[in-house]
Amino acid sequence: MLLWLAAAAIGILFVIILIYKYSKTSKYAVLGFTMHCKICGDKINGLKCPKCEQKKNNWR
Repeated sequence: MLLWLAAAAIGILFVIILIYKYSKTSKYAVLGFTMHCKICGDKINGLKCPKCEQKKNNWR
């Protein structure tokens, strides 16, 4: 019974935090990300940069 009450309290707290964050976010805010490598600056099409990945693994 106590575990159920603790889970309900955590869930309610989580919902309150999400509502607060939603109310503080402007309607023009956009989730953005960059498609450029942080190391070399080249444009990448996935998560890893092929140039930097080759340099990293070429230790033989």
